[in-house]
Amino acid sequence: MLLITREQRQKTGDPAFVARVVQYLRMFHLAEMAHLSDEILSNRVEHCIEKARAHGLTYERTLTVFTANMLRLNPEFAQQPVLARILADTSRPEEERVQALVFEASPRDWEEAAKRCDADAYWKNVDAAVMEDD
Repeated sequence: MLLITREQRQKTGDPAFVARVVQYLRMFHLAEMAHLSDEILSNRVEHCIEKARAHGLTYERTLTVFTANMLRLNPEFAQQPVLARILADTSRPEEERVQALVFEASPRDWEEAAKRCDADAYWKNVDAAVMEDD
């Protein structure tokens, strides 16, 4: 029997969870995701989950929200100073931190977050790993 450790599952993004996030994105954010193959989108979701976990997020809901923000807004949105401060505040439960992104960050903070990096170049680098495997 093949045993997968919790650490290995977390590192790879748990395939069943990744599939649910891909399905969610296809259902509720179709316009932004339609041009992506399932393989590319799954790879990006795994990448986003890894980034979210680096911010101490562990719950499916908070991981999904973080992933959607990376994919729809900007892959480096969490580096915007106000958003980064909120996410880094581990004195608050993770659900509260994710809600605080909406209630404590200003529209200007979100505008800045949307411009953190060249998203196309960022995703091209992430997607390269999938393309190399083909």
